[in-house]
Amino acid sequence: MKKIFHNKLLYRDALLCTVMTFIVAGLLYFAFVNLSILDPFEKAFKDFKFTDIFYSQRFNKEQRNDKIIIVNIKHSDRFQIAEAINTIAEQNPKVIGLDIIFKERKQVFIDSILKDALLQHKNIVTAYYNDQDSIVNNHDFFKLKDDNKGFINLNLKGQNTVIREFIGVQGKGEKEYSFATKIAMEAGFISEKYALKELKKPIPINYIGNKDVFLNFEIEEVLDSDKIPAFKDAVVLLGYLSDGNEQYDIEDKHFTPLNEAWVGRATPDTYGVVIHANILNMLSQKSLMYRIAVIPTYVLAFVLCFITILFGMKIFKRNSFVFDITEKLVQLTLSVVFLYLALLLLQVNIYINVVPIILLCLLGIEMIDYYEHLVIYLNKKYGWKSHLL
Repeated sequence: MKKIFHNKLLYRDALLCTVMTFIVAGLLYFAFVNLSILDPFEKAFKDFKFTDIFYSQRFNKEQRNDKIIIVNIKHSDRFQIAEAINTIAEQNPKVIGLDIIFKERKQVFIDSILKDALLQHKNIVTAYYNDQDSIVNNHDFFKLKDDNKGFINLNLKGQNTVIREFIGVQGKGEKEYSFATKIAMEAGFISEKYALKELKKPIPINYIGNKDVFLNFEIEEVLDSDKIPAFKDAVVLLGYLSDGNEQYDIEDKHFTPLNEAWVGRATPDTYGVVIHANILNMLSQKSLMYRIAVIPTYVLAFVLCFITILFGMKIFKRNSFVFDITEKLVQLTLSVVFLYLALLLLQVNIYINVVPIILLCLLGIEMIDYYEHLVIYLNKKYGWKSHLL
């Protein structure tokens, strides 16, 4: 009977200590977010996610998609781009995606050649950009009859500087489709119904790698070739991939989880057209990342924190000295195990924010000592019963 009573006390203590851990964690988070002196640290943590390790040291680097091809347009003029479009179209690709915006008229004759190239081929998807309350679009002179276009915005609200997510469909009334989503629909990878159902919310991008995992050509190679068999039945994206000095070139370049520097990122690592290619690859295979929502994540964190504290209290009760010398080892082990499990889940396209789970479990172990001091005080003053006494 005494053992049953002590077990009940143990479970109650573990539960109360878990609740106390969450309260303390909430107060620390509130202070961390609201103290201006900690802003640099907050920004650094926002830029870093443990799951970035998975992409920067991608486990399955052998993945390659030769049916999504990138053509580097460099700083080519409109005549060269028009010629490249015509050459590519002759190879019968599924879709030609232009990650380029022709905002204004330039030379009348050259512009007319480009317009003819755009109108001549029906499988072209153009781009536009939402800039706050305005739209940066192709000049009306280059407007396609079917207005087949998608927005190329990559930075989502709250995403800070690292591009980890995308939205495929936006707008309450008339729907707007992202550049990659529109291409995927035109290529037959997904249907409009699928896009409207699955792509309205921010979705983690399932990166398979940087530009090297996609077949890519320089625009000169396209212009100098009569025939490139690889373009047949492929999706060909025309976009910017540097003009010969990639190391120092940051034009249309963004921070992504592919960056080998997990923290303190100094130089953007991935061109915009490559990010679109990664999104397109994900859509072509319908390998969307399933994100575990915030509430289930914190419920799981509470359960795991409770279990961690429960076993920690058992060790603490038997021998507090052993608990003290093994505490850091247990914390390190828990961190490695939880992080490894989160990375394994990523491999099967399940994304979970593992950071709160790790931090709460680590804090829970630390809180056992403070909880003991609290129950000693409550015992002396109110006769509070505890498994730790």
